[in-house]
Amino acid sequence: MSAGRVILGRYPSVDALYGAARALQERGHSALDFHSPYPLPGSDEVLRLPRSPVPFIAGAAGFVGVCSAILMQWWMNDVDYPINVANRSVVPTPTWVPVTFELGVLLAGVSIFMGLMALFRFPQPYDPLFEVESFRSATIDALWLSVSVDPGQVSSVSEELRRLGADEVELVPEEA
Repeated sequence: MSAGRVILGRYPSVDALYGAARALQERGHSALDFHSPYPLPGSDEVLRLPRSPVPFIAGAAGFVGVCSAILMQWWMNDVDYPINVANRSVVPTPTWVPVTFELGVLLAGVSIFMGLMALFRFPQPYDPLFEVESFRSATIDALWLSVSVDPGQVSSVSEELRRLGADEVELVPEEA
C-alpha cells in the first residue's frame, strides 16, 4: 500500500485502543502503530507484528565471532609463528576460551547495536508526527493510534476513528 497520509486518534484506554486497531485491521488497514508513554502488553499481537530478526542477528554474529577467534588463534599459534614450548598440543583449547568468548560477545553486541540502528532507520531526528501539537501528550499520558492511508481515504478513516471511540483525531501534515 502506498500510504500518503497519516491520521492520529487519541484513545482513553488501552482496551479502546486495541479494539480500534482490531476493527481497522478487519477493514483492511494494515499500516497501524501505537504511541504510548509506557509499554503496552500484547501490542505486538494486536498489531500482528512479525518476529524480531534481532536474535538471528545476534546469534549469527556471535557464531562468526567464535569461528573467527578460533581461526585467528590457530593461525597465529600454529601456522604463522609456531613455537613448541613444553611439547604443548597443537590446539590448546582451554587457553583459547577467553579470547573466543570475548570475540563472540563483542561481535554479537556490536551487530545488535548496528542492526537495530538499521532496522529502526536511526538516526532520524525528524518525523512529521512531531508537528501535531496535541501529539506531545504521547510522551506523558495519552494513547495514540496512527493509521497510514491513501489521500482519498482520509475523511472516511477519520470518521471511522471517531466512531471507534477516539477522543481526538488529527491529520499529520505532509512532509515538506
